[in-house]
Amino acid sequence: MAAGRTLTGQSGGAARVALFGRGVRALADALAKLGVEVLLAEDPALAEYTGDGYVQAVRGLLESTKPRLLLVAHTAEGYDLAPAVAGALDLPLVTNAVGLRLDGDRLVVTRRLLNEKVQAEVEIGSDRTIVVTIRPGSVKAAGPAAGGTVIPTAVAVDATKARTRFVRIERPMVQDIDLAAADVIVSAGRGIQKKENLPLVEEFAKAVGGVVGASRPLTDMDWLPKTRQVGQSGKTVRPKLYVACGISGAMQHVAGMKDAGLIIAINTDPTAPIFEIAHIGFVADVLKLLPATIKELRA
Repeated sequence: MAAGRTLTGQSGGAARVALFGRGVRALADALAKLGVEVLLAEDPALAEYTGDGYVQAVRGLLESTKPRLLLVAHTAEGYDLAPAVAGALDLPLVTNAVGLRLDGDRLVVTRRLLNEKVQAEVEIGSDRTIVVTIRPGSVKAAGPAAGGTVIPTAVAVDATKARTRFVRIERPMVQDIDLAAADVIVSAGRGIQKKENLPLVEEFAKAVGGVVGASRPLTDMDWLPKTRQVGQSGKTVRPKLYVACGISGAMQHVAGMKDAGLIIAINTDPTAPIFEIAHIGFVADVLKLLPATIKELRA
């Protein structure tokens, strides 16, 4: 929504949000407070996500509204839906965008390739709707704005044409934290040496009002669940404060946290790549620095 509002500010157009579901009027009202027009399509067949059902709904909206751009979150559902819509209507598609801007009548999409080592810009000029999936966390979240409205919108969904059907959601027994929503993240890497040192990181995170994240090696070793992984194959986060504890700073990890408001890195290696993006760096043993810092915080 933030990316859409920015683009419409450049083009003079209008930002609209398509909300599908059943019994979601309260969510529609909340979205409208962000200054956008919400097309609310409620149907029993849209109560839960199914690829075919949602493609039918999106296709109907595109044919009636003919927008210049369709933005979809690059999530498990989003990168299932976007290619299906683009394929069904023969529309241009760009996936996993981290930036968008207009250059005259052309859309310029920024993507990162080759394990984030290369940044590429894709220019598209089309008289058809352009479909783009955008990486969550790559754009600063939208704030409240005036002018939003909710418009009940009818869509035609034929449930008999859906090749899959929703049965149930199976949730894990213990709900884990949502890293993407955290303002303060303290992430642990190989530098903490062993799993028994994780409570120290957790104690420090609690002391600064944050939550614990991790680099991929720690989640691969099952020291923390995959939901705590920050990086290209994990979560992309934009907290106000990010503390990297014993993380060297591989490109895959940096891709997921480089846009944090303040990055503090702690590593014994003064040449560690993490120091290249950190705002503040400590060349120190994290297992010695954290206890001393916790002591000062408590005092």
